[in-house]
Amino acid sequence: MASKMHPTLAITVACLPAALVAASNISSNGTTVPDFHLPPQNLTIYGNNSLFAQWRTKARFRPSSNHIGDPTAFWQDEQGVFHVSGLYSYLRGPNISITSSIGSALTSDFLSYVDAHNYTNSSLFVNGVSIGPGNENDPLAVFDGSVIPKGYKGLPTLIYTGVHYLPISWSKPYIKGSEVQTLAYSEDNGATWIKPDIEPVIPGPPEGFNVTGFRDPWVFQAPQFAKLLNDTPETWYLSVSSGIRQVGPRLLLYRQNTSDFTSWEFLGPSVSAPVNTTFSAGNFSGNDGSNYETSNTLFLDENGENLEDGVNFVTMGAESGRETHSFHYSLWKMGKFVRSSVNESVILEDHATGVIDWGIGYACTTMPDYKTNRRLAFCWSNDDFNSTISEQVYYKEIPGVVADDLAAENGYWSVATEYLNTTLAKDGVALAKANGNDTVILATLGCKPAREILGFRKHANQSWTESDFDVDVKSIKSNCSGVEFTKEEGVTRAFIPFQQSPHSRHWELQATVDIPESSLRNEEYEDFAAGFTLLHSGASAPSNYSVDDAAMLYRPSNETFMITREVALGRDNVNTDPEMGKLRLWNISSTNTEGKQSYAIQSLNIRAFMDGSFFEVYVNDVLTISTHLYYWYKDSTRMGFYLQFPDTLANSTLDTGVKFSNISVWEGVPNVFPKRPTKPAELIDNGVGFVQPPNNPNVPLTYDGVGAPPLPPAENLPYGIDLSTLE
Repeated sequence: MASKMHPTLAITVACLPAALVAASNISSNGTTVPDFHLPPQNLTIYGNNSLFAQWRTKARFRPSSNHIGDPTAFWQDEQGVFHVSGLYSYLRGPNISITSSIGSALTSDFLSYVDAHNYTNSSLFVNGVSIGPGNENDPLAVFDGSVIPKGYKGLPTLIYTGVHYLPISWSKPYIKGSEVQTLAYSEDNGATWIKPDIEPVIPGPPEGFNVTGFRDPWVFQAPQFAKLLNDTPETWYLSVSSGIRQVGPRLLLYRQNTSDFTSWEFLGPSVSAPVNTTFSAGNFSGNDGSNYETSNTLFLDENGENLEDGVNFVTMGAESGRETHSFHYSLWKMGKFVRSSVNESVILEDHATGVIDWGIGYACTTMPDYKTNRRLAFCWSNDDFNSTISEQVYYKEIPGVVADDLAAENGYWSVATEYLNTTLAKDGVALAKANGNDTVILATLGCKPAREILGFRKHANQSWTESDFDVDVKSIKSNCSGVEFTKEEGVTRAFIPFQQSPHSRHWELQATVDIPESSLRNEEYEDFAAGFTLLHSGASAPSNYSVDDAAMLYRPSNETFMITREVALGRDNVNTDPEMGKLRLWNISSTNTEGKQSYAIQSLNIRAFMDGSFFEVYVNDVLTISTHLYYWYKDSTRMGFYLQFPDTLANSTLDTGVKFSNISVWEGVPNVFPKRPTKPAELIDNGVGFVQPPNNPNVPLTYDGVGAPPLPPAENLPYGIDLSTLE
């Protein structure tokens, strides 16, 4: 569970010229209506759902209203249906602003979802809420959990974190008893979860652990663990994300102690790191921070899940080691689990560490596709109310990489010494050279859109291809027509419009970009970058006001892929800081049919998706960035090629040619919740509700549209702590 909640937009009051205020359109009922042909005003003046559809996604998993949090409790039932869930927050009582439940939807193809509870005339059974707080094991909130398809009583079983005290943060002292791991089961295939009258299955952290958090249980089977620990292959394990204050983050490993999953034995930490440590130089690996959240332990091969022989991976959210993004990194680690020498656990030997999503994607979680042995992932877009598209994570190899000092550095890569076996990059490169090899196979975590997402293209209103385009900094001004140039502090930015642009902000772009090899890690190319303009204002934007102008680009001098977010709303209304992720392009050796060896750097192979304001890009199946582009103007839909260069480069003898190729655009995406109401009022005014099954031994809870019942008095809470005294 991510310990901080985020509003959909950071809105502040700004002083505006009187003429602009006077230009507002007023509806017949007195509501200020935005005019997207005029410069934006302070967003707080627009009421009555007037901005409801402006930035809203169509093709992402999301609740109908209120706030979504971490993706959680994913599972696939015997019919092959995916149960996709997220923490769902809403008002509760006068003293606590939000609480969280779990809201769910069902899908078989990620192109169409059905809420776990459909809309009816009743205020109940809306928003897909399947379990909420209120039991003695979870009086305040429900945090993340995971599902055993056949667990307690042989039924689908959810093991989740029940919350007793708030706030909980890595930066605050931890109150004993704040988080417990508890169990619920379902008799209706996950539509609702029954809380049996039992104690928490894990009542608290191990004795003597001064933790920074203790939440987000992940249940899994691991034949590789069973071999190391002399367990049966059917044994279930459970990890809890945590950290030891002023020592570092930890992933705490437990083992099933009873057949009904109600008791678990602590073995020891399976992943351990010092506070705010980083695996690589040059920030290719993020930072481990002070506390782990939402961790998953995975065993992957090139196709996806491989429990018996797969490479060992762990994914996690890491708190405190980043200056931006609410101090969060979304990380993964690859290596090898070995038997611990100090306790009864296994411990990960870390061979590589990377970032799952360099942008706002956080709290990533996965689920298996048992029919195809894939492992699918979702991340939380923590700047708004939706998640990313369904992604496939897998073990990825990059063959033919020149065995040089770059390949030997620590980063989001390692060296594959045998099939599905990796070693530290430095050791692997040294071994290759000792054996007379001048190339190595690099191993990493692959991440790409799930193959079902190709189905978006069938829903496109139109699609087209752009001609391949070669451009050179030295000749762009004389050889290209229709180019729009802007210049600032000796750096020129060129926008070369596509032959055709979409009319909406719901599209997919696929393309390839090739840059000069000499530009990589070369200070002479410091401000040189190439990519695509994603949205660009047309004639409606007044020249004396800010425009919408966002782009994605690669800057080879510092190996950084960027998304710029210069939008008309400006930083007084929304976050306009660029998103940045580190990406190394490798020098690859190849041999032709005549046996002649040649070398070339990798291309940038890009798939990008725009859905309302939400944008996400996948590059070479190893880098992912998601963010929001809060455009304003109605016609800021123009797309094109982007080139940036300093004046010194335009007058140099350096290679400055860029090649754009294989460019295709599909405009239009499916509405993945076709059964939901379309009117904003119907979505927003519906109650937040769930009904406990009639055979639930607990007191029934029914939440109405006003919010949940007030918090219980302090004397009725465990340990008798008065919540009003907490900061």
